[in-house]
Amino acid sequence: MPFSAPTNWQRDLIQNIQENSVVELYGKLTADFVGGGKLSYQLPQVSRRQAAIHVKEIHNKGLRFNYLLNALCLDNLEWTISGQRRLYSLLDWLAKIKVDSVTVSIPYLLEIIKRHYPQFKVCISTLASVNSAQRAKYWEELGADRITLLNVDVNRDFFLLKQIRNSVSCELQIIANVNCLYKCPFYLYHANLASHGSQSLHSTNGFVIDYCRLSCRYKQLKNPIDFIRSTWIRPEDIRYYEDLGIEWFKLIDRGMTTETILTIVEAYMNRDYNGNLLDLFPDHTKNIMFQRFNLRHKIRYFLRPFMVNIFKLYNNRRVLTNVGVYIDNKMLDGFIVRFLKNSCSLMSCEECGYCESIAKRVVKINTHLQAQGLDRYRKYLDDIISGSMFRYF
Repeated sequence: MPFSAPTNWQRDLIQNIQENSVVELYGKLTADFVGGGKLSYQLPQVSRRQAAIHVKEIHNKGLRFNYLLNALCLDNLEWTISGQRRLYSLLDWLAKIKVDSVTVSIPYLLEIIKRHYPQFKVCISTLASVNSAQRAKYWEELGADRITLLNVDVNRDFFLLKQIRNSVSCELQIIANVNCLYKCPFYLYHANLASHGSQSLHSTNGFVIDYCRLSCRYKQLKNPIDFIRSTWIRPEDIRYYEDLGIEWFKLIDRGMTTETILTIVEAYMNRDYNGNLLDLFPDHTKNIMFQRFNLRHKIRYFLRPFMVNIFKLYNNRRVLTNVGVYIDNKMLDGFIVRFLKNSCSLMSCEECGYCESIAKRVVKINTHLQAQGLDRYRKYLDDIISGSMFRYF
């Protein structure tokens, strides 16, 4: 079973990755014309020269490389002469450094890549929101070689997964270690926010306040059932998706430290993990740029006194600390079986009650840290929603 794993552009990741199941690494520049699904400030700084060397080392390891072009919006710059020039310049560079595949979310990008760069395999991003057999069929007819399904909708809907699998012949991929809210209301807005937050020509130049992530984490901490009805797949449960004919599993994310990425890869390759399930999910405490004290990085992305109240922004920095949640992965053995025969889309969570009963049993929370975390999230969100984050007086 092939895995697609993230690269953080660190050489020690390539040196230590286990290539017997990891078939490809994926990533992108910190910012480029197209943008992608992760904010620039969450990523290590990497130049084109460094990226080219990294891709060559990946190939020397016997692995493939997938470059992400998965923004949802290009600010309509793709319909201008200068935008076209920049787009093709980026694609020409990808061809020069011999990337094996690219990931897109925009149908137009798929079509021009298939026409002008036939050497690339094209994967469809989860940001394209493929959550039905018909939508998967549309993408396949446009030329998609692999489709990443919308995790917040389909990861635990085995009836839907079977329908999609039977409707297309292209490869299907699922993101395994994602802890987004089930049917997340922020999903499309968050994807668009990240797209613009990683585009080299956008007017905000990489500055973003991640309201979506803050709201998501606040909801989970306030209502621990959301930790359980999130859309993750345990390493032990990969086999159920293999049985349906899912060919690829994608692991996230590319902003994490090498140690964290290797831990996640090992767990899913071994299909076993003893410890806190949350260890396998990305969060700010594992981010490579937040673990390093990088003053230059902080100044570049956050010192924007004419865009935001930098004093309030600084005072809210502690929201990114550990909130003391522990979910014993082994206590979730057998958890997935109920979803094999029952569809969440056919009943409300209140009517079902399954995830709530599991949460009461397996989610352990340090109540002191929980109270502190909730207070910090509330304060940060109130500063954003009230507008005080964007004024000084």
